[in-house]
Amino acid sequence: MKNIILDTDLYNEIDDQIALAYVLKSKDVLNLEAVTIAPFTKGEYNTKTSIDKSYEVAKKIFKMCNEKDDGLVFKGAIEYFTNNSTQSNEAVDKIIETALKNDKTYILSIGCITNIALAIKKEPKIIHKIEVIWLGTNFLFMKNNDFNFRQDVEAVRYVLDGKVKITIIPTYPVSYGLMISKYELENRIGNVNELCNYFCDIFTDDYGTEKIRRVIWDISTVAYMINKEWFETMEISCPKIKKDTSFKLTKFRHKIKFVQRLNSNKIYDDLFSKITK
Repeated sequence: MKNIILDTDLYNEIDDQIALAYVLKSKDVLNLEAVTIAPFTKGEYNTKTSIDKSYEVAKKIFKMCNEKDDGLVFKGAIEYFTNNSTQSNEAVDKIIETALKNDKTYILSIGCITNIALAIKKEPKIIHKIEVIWLGTNFLFMKNNDFNFRQDVEAVRYVLDGKVKITIIPTYPVSYGLMISKYELENRIGNVNELCNYFCDIFTDDYGTEKIRRVIWDISTVAYMINKEWFETMEISCPKIKKDTSFKLTKFRHKIKFVQRLNSNKIYDDLFSKITK
């Protein structure tokens, strides 16, 4: 059983909500210690208002999965990380508390990485007790216009420089392999239960923009914890971040992992088999 924290900007897109359901339906292998809410800025939502909205949606997904959320959902930062950050919040405190009590805690980060940066800054002892699985950045030789990265560049730099054990799952081109259409989704999970119907209903609506096909990015981090055989990884010397947001490769820094490839069929088969039960 793996102890995990899901750090998520839950209302940002449908994929965060599906990822939470995937975790809740994988209790045979994942022990969910906390859902910590990360900020995002999109549409009418800013870092402060998005926290509250994501918190509400977390409660909703727990209820639809017939799970109690008592003491599991924690609001996080209402500002992005800076090197001068002194802010603390219940999510950061929960990350620290959980990391210190467990031999090992995996943090699945599917939003900006601010809460994690704040936690390791406040309590550096957790650096050697956590492993971060982060959906963020593009692949090594691409500029980083990835949403999770560009919101929060200083936090990314702080976490990488802090020598935290981390596996990065790039959005492009790796997680992009999790593209799916609304027609396939409806065929696989439509009219099965309330949760599945909810995901089918919100699939096309993204801040007023209708989408017929989209990527369910965030389930990649959950699947990585369930079965690493569905992924191919490479270990490299930790790169540095250049001014244009691309990576500068290095030779002699600490090692981190990048996912190179994933098996979308295996991941979707596992996800759908669980949320349709």
